[in-house]
Amino acid sequence: MIYLFWTISLLFLYYILENKKKKRINEIIYLIDKMKDQNYKIPMKQDDFSILEDKIYKLFIEIVEAKEISTENSEKQIEYLEDIAHQIKTPITGMLFSIENLELEYPEKESIEILKRQILRLNSLADILLKLSSLDANKDMMKSEEFNLQELVDYALDNFTLREDIILETQDILKENIICGDFYWLAEALINILKNANNRMACNKIFISSSKNPLYTSLVISDNGGGVEKENMRKIFKRFYKTPDSDGFGIGLAMAKSIAEKNNGEISVRNTEDGASFEIKFYNVT
Repeated sequence: MIYLFWTISLLFLYYILENKKKKRINEIIYLIDKMKDQNYKIPMKQDDFSILEDKIYKLFIEIVEAKEISTENSEKQIEYLEDIAHQIKTPITGMLFSIENLELEYPEKESIEILKRQILRLNSLADILLKLSSLDANKDMMKSEEFNLQELVDYALDNFTLREDIILETQDILKENIICGDFYWLAEALINILKNANNRMACNKIFISSSKNPLYTSLVISDNGGGVEKENMRKIFKRFYKTPDSDGFGIGLAMAKSIAEKNNGEISVRNTEDGASFEIKFYNVT
């Protein structure tokens, strides 16, 4: 009888201790959830779990502080990048003005034309740096408006001229498929993809199509420029990565990827029979 009493007592004690342990674990989980909401008050309890609570609290504060320092440094880098780009633009404008005068004075000098091309390239790089700094600084400030994909394509083509030998075809469904996002930034992404095709000398045809399902609306830009080398497939969207035969800066496609992701989308590339096909998926998320 005594044995039975002790057994029941031990089981009852075990039950109480387990409930107490579960309660304290739930309290710690609740504490972590509160800290996520920037409520850093810690309960003043003294038990075996207090040390764990204290360690979690200290670790969380260290992570928050490290994140704030990282954000501050990132913002400073963006400001420095923008300042540098603006500083570069001023002398470039002066140089271009001087070269135009030289062209009038020495119209047959080939070296002047070469110098002009290089300065224009430098000017283009400064513009890209400004766009990058603006994109990085406004990562959470993308506008959200509705428009159809044909409007997006038309605007992109108004602001970028393809080579004369390239034939561009679009699918009629572009007018019907509506997406929600930042119109001007998405146009910038599309222009960068078109530039990629335009820079491939083998390319003489671009086809822009679209499809829609309950999950997402897609915009597909296909060309016949020979496709992407297998070893470059994973690197093509990395910032400042460019293939040896590229005349660009290795920024355009990386920028397109970043813009797509900041507009609830994603971008991918695959090779077709005679070229590359870039697909931007705009997910139906509000």
